[in-house]
Amino acid sequence: MRETPDELQALQELIDRSHARTKPHMREIIHPGKYSLSARQVVRLLAGMRTIAVAAPAPNGDPLVGPMDGWFLHGRFFFSSGGDAVRIQGLRRRPRASVACYEGERFCVTAHGHAELMYAGHPDVAEIDAIFRAHYGSSAFDWSARGVYVRLDADRVFTYSRTPDEFPN
Repeated sequence: MRETPDELQALQELIDRSHARTKPHMREIIHPGKYSLSARQVVRLLAGMRTIAVAAPAPNGDPLVGPMDGWFLHGRFFFSSGGDAVRIQGLRRRPRASVACYEGERFCVTAHGHAELMYAGHPDVAEIDAIFRAHYGSSAFDWSARGVYVRLDADRVFTYSRTPDEFPN
């Protein structure tokens, strides 16, 4: 767990704000406080590399969703792609994305927000680049297609588990 106490608190406040703003239909599904997960549970569940579903715009604005390797660090989702990828081209024009990580009804974490494209030299890229190098033996920056890391700065995070007590808090 790499999150600081301040980052955990900020994530919990974001989850709470997001759940408080849900409409009746969604509230009846996720039952905030009953079937929701805490920030601490989310951080523990999403440790290490996870397969995430990333939804981002194509250059023409059409929605695209697909599985990607993702990491949850400091209360944020990260993923990488080639700089020439359709999804990255779309994010350059409209830097909004959604990410979901789930295992059936066991748990689901969904985040929506600003997609920060982080190329070599970006001031916040060193830690995620080091993690990729340690995990894969290479970096997105080693790719011929000028790789890029993407950090999702979420403005909404929703959590759900049919059995939240199954996960340590």
